[in-house]
Amino acid sequence: YDGSLYQLAQTVTNRRLSTYENVLTINAAVSNIYRHTYTCTVINVLGRNSKTVLASPLPGVTISSTGAPTAGESFSLTCSVTLEDGGVLTEDLIVQWEAPVDIRMDSNIAVVINDISTRTRTSTLQYTPVRTSHGGPYTCRATTTAGRDMATEALTVKIPPPTLAMSRDPDATVTLHNGDPLTLTCTIQLDPAVVDSDVVVTGILEGPGGRSTTMIASAGMYTIRLDIPSLRATS
Repeated sequence: YDGSLYQLAQTVTNRRLSTYENVLTINAAVSNIYRHTYTCTVINVLGRNSKTVLASPLPGVTISSTGAPTAGESFSLTCSVTLEDGGVLTEDLIVQWEAPVDIRMDSNIAVVINDISTRTRTSTLQYTPVRTSHGGPYTCRATTTAGRDMATEALTVKIPPPTLAMSRDPDATVTLHNGDPLTLTCTIQLDPAVVDSDVVVTGILEGPGGRSTTMIASAGMYTIRLDIPSLRATS
């Protein structure tokens, strides 16, 4: 046999009882054909006996999603684990997520496990809804006794459009004339139910002869006020 692929060592554990131990060590870089079924056969003058075992196959991991979500939408992120050829799903396959948030404690995330074939298992994160704090790197790790594999994907959660409202002082029931003062107020609201992390939003209010801005760094209600001391006839 090729000693660079695997090594076989025999030791005597009890010479009086003729007890021997054979240890087969498989090189980690060996082709997949060496990874599955192994049979140990003992032959003596009284006959023969055999024992066959199935070694755990290596997993392969991929991550897919339903697109680039906007905060407030339903969304799912799926980790697919496929065992190498000849592998069969067993209880020793462990699939784990690493995420920007604690998945177990987040009431907006459900983890759904499905075996879609004899050698493919999926773990899906279902968001109802997705929030801005869910954005960041996600890593899915699959482990068997033979080894492990992992995949990482960065999730970008888009900030939803804010709710805007405009008002004026004096209000619309008052007729304005040339030279009258006017105050315009724009109210901007970001829903804290889905925008729950730091954001960068610039609010701009432009009116006749003026402009006012404000920086928005988190969810909540903001106002931009623009004072026009004297209206002109062209305003």
